Amino acid sequence: MDIPKELPIIYTTPILIPGFILKIRLPVDKYANILNYVQTNHGSKTILIGVIPISDFDKAKNIIGTVGLVKSIIKIDSVPEDFVLIMQGIRRFKLDMKIHEVPLQINKVTIIENFQSLQGDKKEIQELFAEFSKAVNEFLTYSRQGSILTPLAKNSLKVALNNPSLYKTVDYILKMFVHLTPSDTYTILRATSLNDVMKIVTNWLKRETINENKYSKSEKTGLIPIISTLPNAINGNGSNSLKEPISQELNQIQITIKDSGMPMPIHKVIMEEFKGLHKMSTSNPDYSVLKHYISYVANLPWNKRTKETLDLEKAKNVLKSNHYGMEKVKNKILQFIAVKILNPDRRGPILCFIGPPGVGKTSIAKAIASSLNRTFKRISLGGMSHYSDIKGHRRTYVGAMPGCIIQAIHQAKTNNPIILLDEIDKMYKGASGDPAAALLEVLDPEQNSAFVDSYINLPFDISQVMFISTANSADKIPLTLRDRMEIIYLEGYTQEEKMQIAEIYLIPKILKDHNMNELQITICKDTIKYIIQKYTNESGVRELQRKLEVICHYIAVDIVENGDKKLKNYVITPELLLNILDSELYNVKNTLVEESCNRIGVAIGMAWSPVGGMVQVIEATKLYSSNEKDRLVLTGLAGQTLKESVLIAQHWIQSFVKKNEVSIQDFCVHVHLPTGGIKKDGPSAGMTIVCALISLFWKIPLRPMIAMTGEISLNGHVLPVGGVKEKILAAHNSNIKTVIIPELNMKDLKKIPNNIREDLNIISVKHLEEVLDIVIPGGLAILKNPSFARMEICKL
Repeated sequence: MDIPKELPIIYTTPILIPGFILKIRLPVDKYANILNYVQTNHGSKTILIGVIPISDFDKAKNIIGTVGLVKSIIKIDSVPEDFVLIMQGIRRFKLDMKIHEVPLQINKVTIIENFQSLQGDKKEIQELFAEFSKAVNEFLTYSRQGSILTPLAKNSLKVALNNPSLYKTVDYILKMFVHLTPSDTYTILRATSLNDVMKIVTNWLKRETINENKYSKSEKTGLIPIISTLPNAINGNGSNSLKEPISQELNQIQITIKDSGMPMPIHKVIMEEFKGLHKMSTSNPDYSVLKHYISYVANLPWNKRTKETLDLEKAKNVLKSNHYGMEKVKNKILQFIAVKILNPDRRGPILCFIGPPGVGKTSIAKAIASSLNRTFKRISLGGMSHYSDIKGHRRTYVGAMPGCIIQAIHQAKTNNPIILLDEIDKMYKGASGDPAAALLEVLDPEQNSAFVDSYINLPFDISQVMFISTANSADKIPLTLRDRMEIIYLEGYTQEEKMQIAEIYLIPKILKDHNMNELQITICKDTIKYIIQKYTNESGVRELQRKLEVICHYIAVDIVENGDKKLKNYVITPELLLNILDSELYNVKNTLVEESCNRIGVAIGMAWSPVGGMVQVIEATKLYSSNEKDRLVLTGLAGQTLKESVLIAQHWIQSFVKKNEVSIQDFCVHVHLPTGGIKKDGPSAGMTIVCALISLFWKIPLRPMIAMTGEISLNGHVLPVGGVKEKILAAHNSNIKTVIIPELNMKDLKKIPNNIREDLNIISVKHLEEVLDIVIPGGLAILKNPSFARMEICKL
């Protein structure tokens, strides 16, 4: 190609060198004349422009540039102020005198021919070539990039090494393997001989071999090698090589694949997909789908891992600074870290935190991630009803995408994050599969080292991921899934614990979030206690936090309205709460509980729910009916378990009456569980139902303010129940002083604070007769005296 001795000149940040193609983005206002020049001559003749690094703009002499052949011009619709020139580097040139500057800067240039051979004495050339050959061979043998080259690429590199035209060998390696930084590009541009270029290539191969060659996005040059200019000795017949230069986009994907560190079998599969993508037309509807798939797989963290911080003291401090109490949970986490310190390769347990809302299940998982210095990702499983939500969709479907597990790992950019599977008990089996079944593979340490997502369709090792799950109730987690997890229960907080949490954690955090001065705002302890007692009814502290935030909102209005005045001291007392929070929502002395005292057919029970413990009043009354189906009526949204408890209670009472020879008459029974439309079910109300029916049949009101929990057998034995701590806390908050629990549940009392245990009279029982002796005025002897009792009971 004939190159004129006078060229238009432009100065650019990206550096163009011979043998490469570069996209150069230019502002229209500065290079309007260049744009007009290119548009006027485009298509009619070859357009050559001298491209000089902008760093040489102020140089007075010895300026080296590259003759650029304009391949095309691109106008950017979204940014009309800029345009892009696609330029191919042809030759180096030395800048000479300026001819004129308006309308274009045109300079005389001296063309520098491309390097053809090494310079220097024979010994120097031999040493340089020997070092170059050694670097190439070590690159093929030891480097990570060299180990993933295809056999064809390795063979081509060996052929190039024996090519008599040494400059072609260097040119081939430079274009095919070397990742140029801007500094390397500038050095090559100003090279005075082939020796300089060979030294750059040799040094890069050495760095790559010892895996020290790392580049960030800011070091990309944007250069695309001109593959089609390679000699036939390297390309062969061209049947297995890319005859056309690949786009910058595909070139970037290819580099990402090389740098991904994916296993060799997976690399082979992805490279086959990449070859198909290169052959595919960009107008093909499948082009973007395949491109996204390859890019997604290449960007997965195949060998990227976050370094753990296994420091027991740091973990203690992190857990202490973020959570109050929870000693069992904290000890379990510290045990896990201690084991990891002794054996870093050991897989830890899959923890499952179960407890009511607001007790800190999610935040404790974040604290674990912080103490271990691992990336934290949360997946909400609530409402999932399809297995593909976990394992992804097959690529044959329109809009296919990976499942939530692979998505979380992709977003974490590391293969050992901590992933929180939140609300694992809220999944349900839909018409298209069971997501809980899909989680079995994820949580099984024997299977998850080769987890296959349906979209990726390639095995990915998730065995280094630490999974933590949360739930409100263990009953709704399938047994097979529960078997893979270690259950840790987080019970509700006592009133004293809530006050400590509010003072130590909540109030300072809320004041900081609202940009308020902690020294000028004081929320009294009595105020916090008043809020807990009369404005919240929960096991956690979420509602307490909301009420404290409402107080800050109230203060914020006053501060803004009086912004020109000095900030006054705010002291929030219980008396102010009526103005801030309106009327009380709850009363410490539960109205329904108080009204149930001294009433026939009424007993006070204790129940557990996913949101904590609650006091449950059970009412029973006579229902006269000639219909056999109406002999037992149960209302109050009671489940099947409660219905069975009522039947067992009636049958035991019938057996008790027969045994003590007490006369009976026929009538029907209506048992009701108040508290609106809240669903109720669970095996812990049998004892309370018996006491309510006994009170009804004997027409004797029970002793007041006695709460009980426990299931019964047909023989009257009291069976153990769950949720004892939450139930006793609920009874204590309702000012109940006497609590009856099964003797087998006495071991659960160690979870209850000493001050609450001392404030309550907790009685353990083995049999229903012991319960009746406590709750019936006059004791069990009153019930066994036939002459005293005039009662009626339903025959079943």
